[in-house]
Amino acid sequence: MSLDKILKYLDLTQADFLEHSRSFVPYIYIDGHRSSGISDDDVESYKSGIGFFLRFSGLMRELGFKQLVTMVHTKRNKAVAGRIHSIQKAIQEGLDFSDKNVADSKFKIYGDLDEYLDNGSRKFYDYLNEVIDKTSRNRSFTHHILINYSEDWAISNLAQIHNLPKISSVIRFTKGFVSGGWIPLKMQETTFVYSQIPSVSEFWSDGAICALILISFKNWVKIKDFIGTKIYSSIEKDLTHRKRDIDLSFDVINLNLNSPLRNRIISFGINGPTTYEL
Repeated sequence: MSLDKILKYLDLTQADFLEHSRSFVPYIYIDGHRSSGISDDDVESYKSGIGFFLRFSGLMRELGFKQLVTMVHTKRNKAVAGRIHSIQKAIQEGLDFSDKNVADSKFKIYGDLDEYLDNGSRKFYDYLNEVIDKTSRNRSFTHHILINYSEDWAISNLAQIHNLPKISSVIRFTKGFVSGGWIPLKMQETTFVYSQIPSVSEFWSDGAICALILISFKNWVKIKDFIGTKIYSSIEKDLTHRKRDIDLSFDVINLNLNSPLRNRIISFGINGPTTYEL
């Protein structure tokens, strides 16, 4: 399905992009790689997540968006033996900064990097600082990367958190929660979008990734003015009550995108959820 057809299905216009594209910042909470069946090797499974990240960010750039926040791993992930080492190895082997999807992009990194010095990960610590230094002058797109992150760390490092943009939409894969990854001060007007399948590159066509981005964008555009500031007229109160509470309104939209794997994406509107079947 072409971009024009996806826009038509989602009831989006070019005017929506012109007005809101520069302020839309999604926060992708990538997950589900180890249990995806893509490989018995955790490193290879995580590389599939890196592949998804590269394609997602490349399509973001093509659509005209300027910033992306990505969760790599939280501090509590170290509770699983060997997991952090596998993530580090996958990043260093799988993230090619000459790739067209990240070329000319700036990388900003947030999290307890000093802990890597204490747990034998000095090479990875140096690698991350090299990434920050090498990309510091790039301007075409900005990646905000959360790694070895926790809410406790964020609260103690609010000066760094202030450098993050406001989060428009959390896109969460396989799980319906953001525990461990809340960003203080930056998620007060944030929507939530759920993907049932993981962020595994082999499971997604470009059209499906594009649809995920635009579903999240549409959801944010349509309800951002309702978050904490909406004043209802009497007619709006009655209509919302009837649709949401009496009718238990929900929508199902089918998108024929020829993706390698079927998926279900769910967004949450004023009157109820919308399920997109891909």
